Amino acid sequence: MFALISLSDLENDFINPYDLTQRLNRFVALEYAAQVVLVAVLLLGGKWFLAALQAAMLVYLLHSWHVKQHTVDATDVFRQLPAQKKRRLIMFGSFLLFFVIITYRFIESVIHGLLTEEGREHAKKLFQDAASSVHGY
Repeated sequence: MFALISLSDLENDFINPYDLTQRLNRFVALEYAAQVVLVAVLLLGGKWFLAALQAAMLVYLLHSWHVKQHTVDATDVFRQLPAQKKRRLIMFGSFLLFFVIITYRFIESVIHGLLTEEGREHAKKLFQDAASSVHGY
């Protein structure tokens, strides 16, 4: 999101190209490393579907590295602007989809946990403890 806002700022002449390239290019290595770690953690955790989604994003990032489109060049930034915005929108959409799937899976696991007898007893005790601490009993 930061990159999209920065690119829009450049498009509207709120920032100069040199500052934009400094802002965006300092996060490139961190972005790639975080993606590798995320895929590795998902694979080690056995979350195959989520790992496959993030591995696809990793392949996209590695392709952009291979064709030398991973950084923004200050001298050529206005020509790169549409491609960079498209790339950042794809990445943002991927992470948004990932967030929605993770949130759905979390809610689903909480609901399934509450459907068991043990889960209901645990939730009942948790709510009783919370109510007693609120009312000062």
